[in-house]
Amino acid sequence: MSKSSKGQYKYPLVIIQWDDAESSDGWEEAPTELIPSIAISVGFLVRQTENYILLAQSYDNGHTNGRFQIPKTLIKETKEIK
Repeated sequence: MSKSSKGQYKYPLVIIQWDDAESSDGWEEAPTELIPSIAISVGFLVRQTENYILLAQSYDNGHTNGRFQIPKTLIKETKEIK
């Protein structure tokens, strides 16, 4: 696993809470109250743009795997895991 001279990993490990979409199926009454569906994702923060962040499940030798892109407008909280 590649580390920088400071002993930190190349990409910061983060936990992100974000507002996800939710669906249901079947014949039932529509809910009377709509509440947020908050998802929690953990991964290496590989890249950020003005509108998106890109997480990776793992990385090695400059390659990433299990990438996941989240629109920044949906993100509620981001914390770096030390």
